[in-house]
Amino acid sequence: MVRTASWICLVLVLVSVVACAGPRAGCEATCQPACACSDEPGPQPCDRPPEAKPGEAWCPVWIPPVYETQTTRVCVCPESCRTIRIAAEYGTLPELVCVAPAKMTEVITPAVYETKKEDVCVRGPREVFRRVECESGVAGDCERQGECWVKQDCPPVFETRERHVCVAPPRKTIKWTPAKYELREKRFVVKPERCGKEVVAAQYEDRTCTVCVSCGRWEWRRNDNCIVPVEGLPALEVEMVDSDPDGNPEGVFSMGSIVRYDLTVRSDVGSEAFPTIKVVFALPEHLQFISGQGMGVAITGEGQNAKSSSFKLSIDQEVKMHILARVLSVPTTAYVQTTASIQTDAGEELATETESTTLSNSIAK
Repeated sequence: MVRTASWICLVLVLVSVVACAGPRAGCEATCQPACACSDEPGPQPCDRPPEAKPGEAWCPVWIPPVYETQTTRVCVCPESCRTIRIAAEYGTLPELVCVAPAKMTEVITPAVYETKKEDVCVRGPREVFRRVECESGVAGDCERQGECWVKQDCPPVFETRERHVCVAPPRKTIKWTPAKYELREKRFVVKPERCGKEVVAAQYEDRTCTVCVSCGRWEWRRNDNCIVPVEGLPALEVEMVDSDPDGNPEGVFSMGSIVRYDLTVRSDVGSEAFPTIKVVFALPEHLQFISGQGMGVAITGEGQNAKSSSFKLSIDQEVKMHILARVLSVPTTAYVQTTASIQTDAGEELATETESTTLSNSIAK
């Protein structure tokens, strides 16, 4: 029987070799770069940034190429066939088996003893005298006091003693143990040993390679740190005057009163385009900023400093704004100066205007 099975396996091997002798898939090619990128910067762009605004500086920036590591699955061994020996298959059936017969056993139960405790009087009650140290005071002037004794009653003395007592005598019993059975599995052959064909799956490996996903390029970027030459500076006119909160002329300002500073920034007809500008106010220590507003600009500040938001000044155009400040104290000279500085967003000063204000020690009503 074993020899017949071997001949059958040999025939199956030959058949499987013929069946699997067809063309096999070869290994896949490795990945190739998506584009040929150069790490060296090329010539700078000839065009100019279309989104650039007057007064802004734009610089060409070289963006280096971007590489990426990609993983590709590659076939390293194609699919193949082979003949294998298939082991026999077995099944099981339940079977009840006696593993221990029934029996009778004589069981002797020993006597049971307990330890009991009881109180025993070892000494009865009695009276005793004890010597004590007493201070003088009992004897008279001509008497002499001796030793002093005190009478005491001593209670009886008991002790706890133990003794063993039999609470259950020994006894004899008969124990019956029934037979013990187990359910076991009986094994039998379902399919005998045989030969078969097995397909061996193809083997793959992950191969990595560096791929250029974005080539280097020039890109225009705005440079806010670049100092731009200011043109049209002689055509900038700045004027600032002080007045009461309603804008009426006021000669002298008392303690606690409010001073209003009106500022006008104007460009001449013949000037060129200005960059984005802002106004920075500097108050003396005797004045405190309260609030401010202007034409299309916002004014914020605290203490002795205030500034406007950035704004554009076109040709032959003016922007008006004002700030309010409270008089805190009066210097010995009674004169203070408030300064307005017109600057670019980069902090370059274009013009400066100063206004002198007269203060008085009188209290404002």
